[in-house]
Amino acid sequence: MEGLWTAEFGSSAGIFGGGVVVFQGGRVMGGDNGYFYVGTYELTDNALRASIEVSPFIEGVESVFKTMGRQLTLELVGSLVDERHIRAQGHPRQMPQLKLGVKLTKRS
Repeated sequence: MEGLWTAEFGSSAGIFGGGVVVFQGGRVMGGDNGYFYVGTYELTDNALRASIEVSPFIEGVESVFKTMGRQLTLELVGSLVDERHIRAQGHPRQMPQLKLGVKLTKRS
């Protein structure tokens, strides 16, 4: 589980994106073209649970939820498909009506 992963994600708002994520010692860190991610994760057997703060660092970049300049907390649940792939879904805690799907691929 620990290492560098790429993330492909899409939301129920109809926006798609990608970024990188590092899982290490129960912590997750990463980012994309306008947001950085910091949070925690837990892997039990093949079940993943994560809580991730997503914060903007470039003004005017829209998130996959069509927000700008807003910090969000993502709640994700998913599963380890195999040692190199994870599928997860979730929502921003502040906007539970919006959904997010994530495909993660281990790169290193």
